[in-house]
Amino acid sequence: MKPLAAVLPLALALAACSHVPAQTLWALRSFDPMTTDPARLRAAVAMPREAMPAHGGAKLVLTQARKGGGDEEKIEIALEEAPLAAETGLGAVKAKPGQMVRAFRIPPAETARLMEARARAQERAAKEPGAFTGTLSIGVDGCRPEGAPIPKEFRVSSWMKTAETGEYLTLLDDVDLVKLVGAEKLAAEAKVCAPGTASGGGF
Repeated sequence: MKPLAAVLPLALALAACSHVPAQTLWALRSFDPMTTDPARLRAAVAMPREAMPAHGGAKLVLTQARKGGGDEEKIEIALEEAPLAAETGLGAVKAKPGQMVRAFRIPPAETARLMEARARAQERAAKEPGAFTGTLSIGVDGCRPEGAPIPKEFRVSSWMKTAETGEYLTLLDDVDLVKLVGAEKLAAEAKVCAPGTASGGGF
């Protein structure tokens, strides 16, 4: 399986792959979502404070499918917040003015389910070498109040830490999602904030 690791609000991971720094890609060369220690996997994101949900909104998705499509197997796990005060390797994690940073991890109770999914994927791949491809993505959803105007700018940064890296690596560095994917698509992808659940007032 060829791993793809990305952390990005609004689940726009694939659109931003070209923005991942080359040094991060090099540092992740030994990272394999099928063998990495799930207990040490972390994701962090910085986005406008008003668009950060107060709770939840982050998930991990592990997918395996045949090259060219078909026979897809997917597992989704809701992530829990990891207190920044207890985290290490945060040297690269820096929020811009007006942003909020949160880190996330796999809940211990979900580790067994992820390990089982990885074992099934490895078994399929072993039976038909080269037939499958896989992705690992971690998404953090921003939100917007109902009827809010489309933002002119929406800047985010994101990081990932694994057992192999030992520290947070930059995936996105202050990228404007409006410029990257378009304001209308961004607004369409963003969920409407539940009343009283956003950290601020939305977009």
